[in-house]
Amino acid sequence: MKQKLLSKTNPYLRGEKAAGRRVRSLASSTAIETGKSIKVIEERINHLRSSKRRVTLA
Repeated sequence: MKQKLLSKTNPYLRGEKAAGRRVRSLASSTAIETGKSIKVIEERINHLRSSKRRVTLA
């Protein structure tokens, strides 16, 4: 049986608002660890998301 992704089945994890909340969560967690501003980290994440870069494995 093929399992569905949690982000596809949970309505709170779908949509643009949810994506923004995930970015904010990641930014705040990173800010705590690095001591940088949440806003700066959040802008950087959003910039990376908008540029549609893909990470490739070596």
